[in-house]
Amino acid sequence: MVKFSRREILGGCAILASSQIPAFASAPDLKHLGLISPPLAIEAPELGVPDLSGTTHQLEDYRGKTVLVSFWASWCPPCRKEMPSLARLNRALGSDRFAVLAINVGDREARVRIFLDTIDHDGLPVLLDSGSELPSKWYVRGLPMSYVLNGSGSVVYGAIGEREWDSIEMIDALRAVS
Repeated sequence: MVKFSRREILGGCAILASSQIPAFASAPDLKHLGLISPPLAIEAPELGVPDLSGTTHQLEDYRGKTVLVSFWASWCPPCRKEMPSLARLNRALGSDRFAVLAINVGDREARVRIFLDTIDHDGLPVLLDSGSELPSKWYVRGLPMSYVLNGSGSVVYGAIGEREWDSIEMIDALRAVS
């Protein structure tokens, strides 16, 4: 039996998201949306980082919900462009069965706040990984990098690069995950 490490699975998901290799058959094929399913279900690494109000977020807080975890930085042009779409997605999905978490990697809080003042981010939880500890745990290979987790906390899709998260097709696909 072949065994895969968390790094291999999450990393493979990231690599496949930027390639032309077909998606794995373990989940609905959403490659046309840029979402790749990992070869095996894997429990997502923990978060343990605060949001802008200082509240620490753990994945356990979101059990039972489909969660989109998106890693970004204020210096990253595709990330900057994608952020309002994440906020609109969060509002469109509602908080009963879904959560969208935007995790800033490496920026100081003041820089994050300055950037957020220039965009629509209403209702979007923005978490701060100022020490850049999560990218190695989540095997972030580039920014923006996003993972979709099912209600039990397993990674079901990964995407690297900018997406139109609030498109009708994407919203429908994410609703189908829950």
